[in-house]
Amino acid sequence: MANQNIRTPRFYVDDVNYQLSRGVTQTENGIANTTDYVYDVMSGSGFIGVQNGTEAELFDMRPLNKVDFNTSADTDGHIGIVIDKGDTSKKYNFVAVLNHNLASAEGAFRIASSDTQGNIITVDHESAAREIEATEVVNAATMGTSDPYLITPSINGSTIVTFGENDDQYFSIQFEGKTASGDGNFSSTDLFIGCIMIGEYYDMPHAPELSVKRSVIFDNNTIQQSIGGQRYSNMSNFGKSASTITRSPFIKTSFPEKMYGGRLRYEMAFNYLASTDIMPTEYTNIQTGDDTVIEDVWNKVNGNHIPFIFSIDNSSTGGGAESEHMFARFAQNSLDMTQVAPDVFNISMRIEEEF
Repeated sequence: MANQNIRTPRFYVDDVNYQLSRGVTQTENGIANTTDYVYDVMSGSGFIGVQNGTEAELFDMRPLNKVDFNTSADTDGHIGIVIDKGDTSKKYNFVAVLNHNLASAEGAFRIASSDTQGNIITVDHESAAREIEATEVVNAATMGTSDPYLITPSINGSTIVTFGENDDQYFSIQFEGKTASGDGNFSSTDLFIGCIMIGEYYDMPHAPELSVKRSVIFDNNTIQQSIGGQRYSNMSNFGKSASTITRSPFIKTSFPEKMYGGRLRYEMAFNYLASTDIMPTEYTNIQTGDDTVIEDVWNKVNGNHIPFIFSIDNSSTGGGAESEHMFARFAQNSLDMTQVAPDVFNISMRIEEEF
């Protein structure tokens, strides 16, 4: 949708950070058993480990904090990242890879899942694993149409893909060199990744009210005034980052002077929402079968604690879709629900861009 006009919003909410925020173990260090963990970077024959950075930084929700892999020294190796949902009650339907250089590294990635851990911890996965055919949302110009369904971004930057709801317990994201048939070679440029997100997206039941307030905020300017009345300004940060070696999420240029500065903010109201669209059936334990604002968004990000990807138009995909997506968090710590009719409520949201 042109001109940043808002339609029906979508929230891409990361489940890994939700689990970590609730005390689930960070990593199993090799996935040798099935005790509780959230993620792990595979090691051993055929796999490439982290060169600079840490495994934790792949999921730290700081996309400009890059992790790189020595793919130039092992061009036919794979990078395997395994996620454990904890059980089969939750469903995943998206993967996002933020601030990557897959185009320069000549890389691609595939997604697979299984209820059996052993099926997804090997190079190329076991035949019993479910290889997932995904759909492009942002920067996934080449999509494999048969197993292994390789996803190949056309430019460096950020990528989002979606797929049918999947309740398998274990998920694997494997990065490899790109060719038409798979198992290609990386280039001489080492692969780096800023952040990985995986989870379930949520579409609002309808568009917000017409009184949406959209702002572009330069909140890092400090103005000082001299005794004579002259003003001096210091700008500590003009907003998002762009260079030949790193990019803020959904930026397509490598040149700061060709990028819009400031922080986007949306303030919007959703009126006449059914209670069943806001609150889960019961509030004593997680209701994974309910599609509600509280269950799928507000609780998963712990209010304003965890960032997420916000799309102003859930139908925006393909070329130019970067403009309708932003890495954001709630600029509020309370989600207020005002009843306006029996079992019908109004809610308001304030969402700010993260750098």
